[in-house]
Amino acid sequence: MKLLLTHAGKTYSMTELALSLRWSGDKSAISRQMTASLQCPKGLPVPALGDAWAMEDDSGVQVFDGVILQRDQKSDSDTVNLTAFDRGYWLAQNDATYRFAGATPEAITRTVCGDLGIPIAGLPTTGVAIRRKYAGVKASALLINAWELAGETTGDSYNLRYTPAGLLIEKRSLDPDAPQLADEYNIIDATTSENASAIVDRVVIYDKDGNRLRVKDNGEAQALYGVMSRHITQAKGKAAEADNKATALLRENDVKRDVTVNVVGDLTLLTGKTVTVRNALPGLVGVFWIDADVHEWKNGQHFTKLTLNVKNVMATASVGSDLT
Repeated sequence: MKLLLTHAGKTYSMTELALSLRWSGDKSAISRQMTASLQCPKGLPVPALGDAWAMEDDSGVQVFDGVILQRDQKSDSDTVNLTAFDRGYWLAQNDATYRFAGATPEAITRTVCGDLGIPIAGLPTTGVAIRRKYAGVKASALLINAWELAGETTGDSYNLRYTPAGLLIEKRSLDPDAPQLADEYNIIDATTSENASAIVDRVVIYDKDGNRLRVKDNGEAQALYGVMSRHITQAKGKAAEADNKATALLRENDVKRDVTVNVVGDLTLLTGKTVTVRNALPGLVGVFWIDADVHEWKNGQHFTKLTLNVKNVMATASVGSDLT
């Protein structure tokens, strides 16, 4: 791992000066951030707001490219604390107002990112037409909502994250070569918790006039916890879309199961990817999705904390309204 600071037009290696480092991401936030505590004795550059801050892996590949937006330093210390955000942060810090009358989420993404000067590293193709207006919403929430709406038609979930090459949007799919986490060689400890108090196990679909059309049930859950239902309205000619929405409601509101795993540091463990877990805790076996990751370096050691989810659930954002 190598840390690079670009200050006053010159680039410096800061790796040996780092006392601690924290690099993190979450599926609800497109951008990633890094906090660092550095010892900067006299004669060496002192990081300033607006300086570029980057990290490379051991093979020299850049994995983080950001800008320092927070810093503090005491007058009697040569230690500087800083926080840098990648350029995906701009999507959360700019309001967006648009009207889309049949644009695909990929076209919407190109429009919004083009207007904000955000490069795009990759987009899937959906062909889904979205008719929606947005007024003064965060650009990040707009994009998450557009891909969430696409998923209601395609049945897919999508992961949005910023990379040094630009905004990358991918289908959340199982990786046949997913890293394995196991007690015997990289799991330090794990914690699980389960909660069925907010479960949805029945979705009733109605038409715009209030006529009941059909029901989707999770019979196994109903037998255990009782019937807990939601109602949705099907737009004219949108039966498949309503069915996908109902299926998503059942999936996303199943038993909440939080899994946190601390492991030996691994830069490949990132939000949106999958891992295979083997652990002594009951039920903690199988394929899991990474919903959040935190990488920390202290005293020359690298540790990774993962928040895992057995379900493939993307981030959501309730913004905008349908065009009539």
